[in-house]
Amino acid sequence: MSYFCQQCGECCSVMGQVFLVVEDLGAYRYLLRNEYTGDTIPVEITPTLRELFLTGTAPPGSQNPCPFVRWDAGQTLAFCTVHLSRPDICREYQCWRILVEDEKGRRVARVMDERFLCIENENLRKSWELFRDSLDPSGREEWDEIVIRFFKERGYTVRV
Repeated sequence: MSYFCQQCGECCSVMGQVFLVVEDLGAYRYLLRNEYTGDTIPVEITPTLRELFLTGTAPPGSQNPCPFVRWDAGQTLAFCTVHLSRPDICREYQCWRILVEDEKGRRVARVMDERFLCIENENLRKSWELFRDSLDPSGREEWDEIVIRFFKERGYTVRV
């Protein structure tokens, strides 16, 4: 399945707990330390994002954001200013396998990992839980198809 980042900045909103800038190497280059593993990695601000790095702000409401995430001027899209040299953990992260959006394109649910469905609307969650309890899918593909059908039948857009 494909993955399309919505640039919401959610994944980066707590990465300041994971990565610490331990050295400014000059010329928009920094040395990061993974606070969990102790590994260090050099990163560089992407040339086309240097102005945003200097003038942009971190996502509003973020507790401890990555030191390199910035909002665009309209505060609608988050940008990783070290995207080209970002750490492996950031390269491998995908916040969804299946994304469900309402008629306005807002995220209402997402499937992560094997069978973890995160629903952000309480009424929709209750409806899913009632439906889910009647299921007995055997494999991942069958479960995914059931999830997709459930949301499409209720008028949602599903991205896979």
